[in-house]
Amino acid sequence: MGSSKRQLKAMLRKNWLLKIRHPFITASEILLPTIVILLLIGVRTRVDTQIHPAQPYIRKDIFVEVGEGTSPNFQQVLELLLAKREYLAFAPDTEQTRQMINLISIKFPLLQLVSKIYKDELDLDTYIQSDLYGTCDFSNCSNPKINGAVVFHHQGPQLFDYSIRLNHTWAFSGFPDVTSIMDTNGPYLNDLELGVNIISTMQYSFSGFLTLQQVLDSFIIFAAQQTETGIASQNIELTPPHSTSVTSALRLPWTQFSPSNIRIAPFPTREYIDDEFQSIIKSVLGLLYLLGFLYPISRLISYTVFEKEQKIREGLFMMGLKDGIFHFSWFITYAFQFAISSGIITICTMDNLFKYSDKTVVFVYFFIFGLSAIMLSFLISTFFTRAKTAVAVGTLSFLGAFFPYYTVNDEAVSMLLKVIASFLSPTAFALGSINFADYERAHVGLRWSNIWLGSSGVNFLVCLIMMLFDTLMYCVVGLYLDKVLPSENGVRYPWNFVFQKCFWKKRSTVEHQISSNEVKVNDTITKRKSIFPRKDMSGPALEAISLEMKQQEIDGRCIQIKDLHKVYATKKGKCCAVNSLQLTLYENQILALLGHNGAGKSTTISMLVGLLPPSSGDALIFGKSILTDMKEIHKELGVCPQHDILFPELTVREHLEMFAILKGVKEDGLESAVTEMVDEVGLADKLNTVVRALSGGMKRKLSLGIALIGNSKV
Repeated sequence: MGSSKRQLKAMLRKNWLLKIRHPFITASEILLPTIVILLLIGVRTRVDTQIHPAQPYIRKDIFVEVGEGTSPNFQQVLELLLAKREYLAFAPDTEQTRQMINLISIKFPLLQLVSKIYKDELDLDTYIQSDLYGTCDFSNCSNPKINGAVVFHHQGPQLFDYSIRLNHTWAFSGFPDVTSIMDTNGPYLNDLELGVNIISTMQYSFSGFLTLQQVLDSFIIFAAQQTETGIASQNIELTPPHSTSVTSALRLPWTQFSPSNIRIAPFPTREYIDDEFQSIIKSVLGLLYLLGFLYPISRLISYTVFEKEQKIREGLFMMGLKDGIFHFSWFITYAFQFAISSGIITICTMDNLFKYSDKTVVFVYFFIFGLSAIMLSFLISTFFTRAKTAVAVGTLSFLGAFFPYYTVNDEAVSMLLKVIASFLSPTAFALGSINFADYERAHVGLRWSNIWLGSSGVNFLVCLIMMLFDTLMYCVVGLYLDKVLPSENGVRYPWNFVFQKCFWKKRSTVEHQISSNEVKVNDTITKRKSIFPRKDMSGPALEAISLEMKQQEIDGRCIQIKDLHKVYATKKGKCCAVNSLQLTLYENQILALLGHNGAGKSTTISMLVGLLPPSSGDALIFGKSILTDMKEIHKELGVCPQHDILFPELTVREHLEMFAILKGVKEDGLESAVTEMVDEVGLADKLNTVVRALSGGMKRKLSLGIALIGNSKV
């Protein structure tokens, strides 16, 4: 038996020959995805772009004045807190903190009513996260709701360090991301942001953050001034806030050093080119890319189902092809083809559609989708036995796997739903195109360093991972369904075959197989005879068995058919094609099955070679059961079926070489085996002729040569 490597090489050569014998179809499969991309490039050249110069935004209509307009003054903030029965927290609980509150309360008395001091920041966090938070009314409340907090890390006299923390629940509807309201990491944090975005400035203004910062900074300026003039701020005697006698010595510094007019403007923006192309077609970009892959996908489905429909695949298995190599060879073939298409797309788009993105990211994006598309096509093909139906329905199914994209492409849709939708690889592919559109529009491009950063609610890295996962998932599910779904040819496995020990571990002895099958036969023979009685009840005429024949039965050197039974379900009911056939075939004998049309001759042969599963009964070929050891039987089997398992595009030589490798003919004896066989079957003058040019009789000769090559025992 040839090695798996040689068999894979032979199948790849077969696929390659099939491809090059149809050059226009193959070229179309490779180039059509590129043609769709080129059409997009042509559309892009018709879209106008606008250059925006660098802007400082020092203009009156852009300013936000603290304490005016959308920015409430501190008195309004305190009144709002009082009305809403919420508090302003301070930490830590130190003498400096209390003196600061008392000092500010001279100008804003309401602060005493809406302020609460905590021991430290940890104490504040513990309270906010506790179940007691906000569980009391306003009067004499020890567990209030906190609207904002001021946490000091250092309190003078020369250095003041503090943080302002606001409760984000204040944000009103319309702000895009509440969690980024207090983002202070500086300008250009978001590479995808083009031009000015005044929302963040408005957030600081509307929330009262700027107002509170103004008041605190006014106090810090005042305290620093008191220190410079030699008056220790911690020893200042402050008048109670409700007293009318306030010393003028304290009023003057507050008035003098409190900034009265503070204006906030956005950071300057860099120069950028506003390319509307990406934003215009972002929602349909994935679909347009997908359309280019439909034709190669339809061809792949056609190849796999056609070889199943013409019984070519089962013929290859009968001749010794190992399980899995058939599918693996087509996977490698189309993976190589999609690699070429992905490379061409990458080259064609490197200066336009994906000008700013890393070229390897673009290649990997299209190539991984190609791999997932191959496996999805394989999964779809398992449901069909007719090539034309499979191409029509399968291609539409592949395209339909894209449309969940339109239900999850909104930013408001959670990432979990996007991941679930990405179990369909066309949807994951389309979601990834959103990131490309966003990053290309921002002149940043997708790179390995930023693929984990999201945009428009989509994460490109998640899309890549999901397409890889889909590839593996489709492969596993497809292989499983290929075993268990009903088909006209081959042995159908039970749905739970992966949980059976016999699937993972071969039986240790042939005797165990024989005894188990004999028990099964004896248990069912009586029932079947009552349903399908024999026409000849007088008993069959049996040839006498010699001692040599009996020894062959003992040694397992013969073919023993044991009560083989095949029943077809038809519209008119059950039809028995083979009724309890019992027969033994010995070495060095030739057996002919004679009978009228429909007598069951072809059905019997089909069961012996594994094309059809028996309804019951068994057959032992050299001691191996056709129920459990068909793979081993195929190694010693030569079959010339009623139908030709030939490829019209391949020559006589290429057929014989391929099947000789499958039958285990050594490399050094391959040429001589082919030459001898064409001489024996009378096709020496047609050695390099393609099968489509042969007559019907010559095709039968070739099928006979395929069955005999490799010194088959049966």
